[in-house]
Amino acid sequence: MNRTDAINVRPMTMADIPALARFLAQDPLWRRYNVSEKKARLALEAASCDGEELYIAVVDGQPAGLIWFLHQGTFGRSGYIRLIGVLPQFRGRGVGTRLMATAEVIIGRKAGSVFLLTSDFNEGAQAFYRRLGYR
Repeated sequence: MNRTDAINVRPMTMADIPALARFLAQDPLWRRYNVSEKKARLALEAASCDGEELYIAVVDGQPAGLIWFLHQGTFGRSGYIRLIGVLPQFRGRGVGTRLMATAEVIIGRKAGSVFLLTSDFNEGAQAFYRRLGYR
């Protein structure tokens, strides 16, 4: 069995937002960006209401990660990955790869490429994106 077989990726619902907002607020990376639980919840709720793409990865019935992206966020030419996060206990199990693959397929239906940004200090994210072929 492939390590990603048990990962279910589906559209996020409003019911998923509290747990994911809590994760973002508690994760050291997102704390560095001054993300509070309230800010995260409000941002995810607004994105959902605005029709932006929000997907959640679920492993064994538990939220394992999320991805938030736009179909055309880079000067209307490329899809844009706004945020991706994987809960610590699910890192290294293919959750982020599955989330990115989902976004790439959906973005690919409308845009020819995917654009994303990462901070210079976030070497883990940089390595992850390089493994996926981003530069």
